[in-house]
Amino acid sequence: MKVLLFSGGVESTALAWSYRPDRLAFVDYGQIPAAGERRSAVFLADRLGLPLDQIAADISALGAGDMVARAAASHSKVAEAWPFRNQFLITLAAMRYAGNDLEEIMIGTVATDAVHADGTPTFLSRIQDLLQCELPSLQVTAPAIAIDTLTLVKQSSVPRDLLGWTFSCHRATVACGNCRGCNKTIQLFSELPNE
Repeated sequence: MKVLLFSGGVESTALAWSYRPDRLAFVDYGQIPAAGERRSAVFLADRLGLPLDQIAADISALGAGDMVARAAASHSKVAEAWPFRNQFLITLAAMRYAGNDLEEIMIGTVATDAVHADGTPTFLSRIQDLLQCELPSLQVTAPAIAIDTLTLVKQSSVPRDLLGWTFSCHRATVACGNCRGCNKTIQLFSELPNE
């Protein structure tokens, strides 16, 4: 089984379109934008014809940064950084699907996510090594880790109208238009050719 962590954002939607995983996994971990992410994830999964599992594990009391309306952790470089978030989400997916012949957990990390410690090739390699202690054949992949979002979208050929349903805000359940996630999406659409 191949599973994609699916936030309903641009990157995970482009990967779902390209790779057609067996399952999409949406996680509500207590982030403020969870309701907006869920709306997009549910709608997009239906449009993609892919099964979506919803997992709830509220760790908001342990969060930092924009997604819980707190100051960023002292070692974080950007406002939305939530320390150990990707480690938690990947581990949660491994726990959820371990009994289902899990072969791969895919994440939507792109090159610009290297600003986060858990958005680097080193992190990806180490989290895979850790999970393989229990599931030796499990692969943790980030197919777009070496490219930016615009390149991913162009390479995937995901329809623009489908991208219009994505949600990437870090601060609210409706796009705030002013956070790093919203600004990145606005820039993406300004750079995409009009079709």
